Amino acid sequence: MPIYEFRCEDCGEKFEKLCFGLRDEREINCPRCGSHRVRKELSSFACGLGGSGSFGFGSCGSRGHGFGFG
Repeated sequence: MPIYEFRCEDCGEKFEKLCFGLRDEREINCPRCGSHRVRKELSSFACGLGGSGSFGFGSCGSRGHGFGFG
């Protein structure tokens, strides 16, 4: 399920929202001021990489060997 980051163009609040489709995105309002003038932000993501039963969370490839290549 995609979680997107948004920023309110009226008050500057940055927040996350779970969106299932375009319809959900059009109905988003700022949790601080209630404005519908929000824009989707570029965001980073985390993935689990690990060996021997452990996972390291952070940006992909943070252990220097990407998705197990190298």
